[in-house]
Amino acid sequence: MAVCLVIVPVTEETMTATQPRPEQIQAFLTADMSEPVCMVNLLKFKDKANYAEGAPEYGTGLTGQEAYGLYGIGVYKVLAKIGAKPLFSAPVQRFMIGAGDWDTAALVWYPSRKVFLEMPQREDYQTIHYHREAGLAHQDLIETTPGEL
Repeated sequence: MAVCLVIVPVTEETMTATQPRPEQIQAFLTADMSEPVCMVNLLKFKDKANYAEGAPEYGTGLTGQEAYGLYGIGVYKVLAKIGAKPLFSAPVQRFMIGAGDWDTAALVWYPSRKVFLEMPQREDYQTIHYHREAGLAHQDLIETTPGEL
């Protein structure tokens, strides 16, 4: 049996991101674009989804987790098309070491950094991304390099 242990120091500054900083993108771009990556997602949802006025879901009273679930349904379809594999997703129960305020942990394997980087540019991804924005309060996205599955 394999055990995955991820230790993440938590501060006020690290608990507010929903998009990468420029220096994080630059570091990602300097790595081997053909190498597979597994992204560790630590997710915190908004209490209430915040859809823009005019979105079909605006004013429906969805929770952030429900909005992110709609994103998840769509993103699973995109992942299948690009050869990526969702490996694990589950609610966070408690911290055994350290502290944090995460709702869900998920692992997604991508066949290459290039595939991961190109995913947000796809039209099918862009049409569902607004659910992520509506539901996600903040996240940590941790790049690992597991090799081929």
